[in-house]
Amino acid sequence: MADVAGVSPKDMQDYLSLDDDVDTSILKDLIEEAEDGIISDIGLDVNVDKYRSYKQFNQAVKTMVDFNYFNRGNLAELKLAYPPSYLLMINRIRWKIRRDSNEDVS
Repeated sequence: MADVAGVSPKDMQDYLSLDDDVDTSILKDLIEEAEDGIISDIGLDVNVDKYRSYKQFNQAVKTMVDFNYFNRGNLAELKLAYPPSYLLMINRIRWKIRRDSNEDVS
């Protein structure tokens, strides 16, 4: 499992190869939006820190932020609402959380 802090604007600046302090507030908003979207897709009954502890959750956040960052202003013209790998990541996270929840109960 990963760091519970989740993805930061600095992480995204590195991931996107942006200069430091470039678009920090935009990145913060996109991170929050991506986290909210993933959590809504999987389940609101799990604490955000639990989600953030999964590397795949943080990678899905990065993937969605990357997609939205570079497609700002063009989202209405895109044929895909999200990157193809995103659904695979969401399903993996969903099953990991279910599996881990079942192990906690046993």
